[in-house]
Amino acid sequence: MIKLGFIFSSLFALNTAANTNVNSDTFRSATCEGHYLDISNIVVYEVEEEIELGFNTKDYLPENFNPLKGKGDIDWSTIEVYKIEEDVEINFDTKKYLPKNFNALKGKGDIDWSRIEVFEIEEDVEIGFDTKKYLPENFSPYKGMC
Repeated sequence: MIKLGFIFSSLFALNTAANTNVNSDTFRSATCEGHYLDISNIVVYEVEEEIELGFNTKDYLPENFNPLKGKGDIDWSTIEVYKIEEDVEINFDTKKYLPKNFNALKGKGDIDWSRIEVFEIEEDVEIGFDTKKYLPENFSPYKGMC
């Protein structure tokens, strides 16, 4: 896997260098000196290939094996979760690193929440199909809001 990653990285660097009209040495120094590459010059190839393992995986699995069997069968109400309380021990005096008369709670209640405006950003979401086919007749998402 390391060899494959190294080969891919090398090919990517060489391809990028070729597409930016510089050799690989110039490419390395240009990026190290704070220059930026134009992303539109980078060509990306998506390779989709089937992996041949060389054996049939069904030979090594039980009969009627289903990897998704039991996926939703967990009753989460029967699982106990334990919270472990850990004491944090700081081995130095934190007051030495704080300003004189430091108060971590100073100003906590000073915010006038009535003066803060909250804006809700509404975005149009493109689902890619007509939702009216899946909703009852005369459906209104705003019914009962008034």
